[in-house]
Amino acid sequence: MIRQLARTAGLAIIYLVASAHVGSPDAWFEGMAGPYHVTVEVQTAGVVPGVARVYVRASGDVPQTVTIQANKFDATDGAPPPESTKRVPDEPATFLGQLWIMSTGSNSVTVNVAGPKGSGSVIVPVVVVAYSRLKLDKPMGIALGAMGIFLFAGLVTIIGAAVREGSLNPGETPSPHLRRRARNAMMITTVIGITMLTGGWLWWNSEDKTYERNMYKPLESSSAIAMRNGSAFIDVSIRDSSWVHRGDSAWINRREVSAWTPLVEDHGKIMHMFMIRDDLGAFAHLHPSTSDSVTFSSAMPPLPPGKYRVFADIVHESGFTHTLTSTVDVSATSGAPTAVGNPDDSWFSGPAGESRTAQLDSVGTIEWNSSGSITAGSPASLKFTVRKSDGSPALLEPYMGMPAHAVVARSDGSVFVHLHPMGTVSMASKMAFEMREPGDTIRGKLGARLAEAEMSSMSHAPVTVGEVSFPYAFPKPGRYRIWVQVKLEGKIRTAAFDADVMDGKI
Repeated sequence: MIRQLARTAGLAIIYLVASAHVGSPDAWFEGMAGPYHVTVEVQTAGVVPGVARVYVRASGDVPQTVTIQANKFDATDGAPPPESTKRVPDEPATFLGQLWIMSTGSNSVTVNVAGPKGSGSVIVPVVVVAYSRLKLDKPMGIALGAMGIFLFAGLVTIIGAAVREGSLNPGETPSPHLRRRARNAMMITTVIGITMLTGGWLWWNSEDKTYERNMYKPLESSSAIAMRNGSAFIDVSIRDSSWVHRGDSAWINRREVSAWTPLVEDHGKIMHMFMIRDDLGAFAHLHPSTSDSVTFSSAMPPLPPGKYRVFADIVHESGFTHTLTSTVDVSATSGAPTAVGNPDDSWFSGPAGESRTAQLDSVGTIEWNSSGSITAGSPASLKFTVRKSDGSPALLEPYMGMPAHAVVARSDGSVFVHLHPMGTVSMASKMAFEMREPGDTIRGKLGARLAEAEMSSMSHAPVTVGEVSFPYAFPKPGRYRIWVQVKLEGKIRTAAFDADVMDGKI
């Protein structure tokens, strides 16, 4: 029993962190597919192979046809043919399709749209990992077991009857010799049947253990606060052997593990680190640097003491994303501002606003345009209006290439996601699929082009006026806090909002 409970708990932990973000395995994208504005939601199955459900919601002009296709980042045989979608009943602007995802890793879904305004397409990166095992329904298991026993008993009985009476004339009584032969045949059949069933059971258990062993396990990491030259730093270190020994081909081959591709910058940063206090009363968005891609260090911000959950997002050249998770204790001394951090670092402490409007220091306000209750599993209305102090729409300066950033965390830490107006997808992952060429087989070759293209994209990011929104659906009910970050008058401003998410099950 204890072993079973430990196994269940282990699988639950894997589920919580088995995606690019914690507890949010679905991918969201909002943007343009040619002339059409679409919001794409990809619901992964959690098992591989598995069927992903793809929702394409159009706003404004609605295309006539929508097709979808899946592709793996390192696929050599090309993408499979597009699959058609169907309009969702009572939602004429929403299309639903299904795709078989056959392998784990960095995948993408290409959405193709066509209609009166023309045609277009968009690539949505999707991290596909096996984080669950499908369970057999108990009543069905009992029914199948009873049916199997009945069929097995019938097989043994039929063979016994065939040996005992198969050669007799009608009405003839079997001799003692035939009866003995029939009993022996039934015993042999039983032994053979049990042997085959035992072999099948052992094979099935072996396959199940192999599947469980290959289920996605996040990279092991740790966090610590260190004092160097009189200044406090927070260090995040990747402890996982598969990453530490990624350059040792002999070690990789002996253990039959895949070698990770190099890390690439996302929004101009090699890592996005978030510190969230247990009571949600303090928050920091940091950008550590590294010299070895194993330990990442950032100047410690002036956070109040307490125990903090640490979430750190990294992106591989293949487009695969990780969220490293750990905890760290912040004391009054370690939280003192003693070193200069990255200019894009920011932090916030204090409660969420009691209303749907929060103050952004003294330069303006941000209002959450939400009406009605929020239901788990349904698209949430995360739309915000930013105004200057005089009430006029504020000019939102690009913050790492985006008009705004948001972080959503559940009170128990089981859900964490870093959002952009583009969705949950990584900018670097999306560009990796868009820019990959057949010759990109040398590690680091694509990464160099990605860095250059991303910096160009960020430098040309437009100024947004007044309103921002984030596509997302809360994965489960509970109490959440949302931190929204915008850049006004050259400074990063943060506001916090609380959300009570209702259970979507009827």
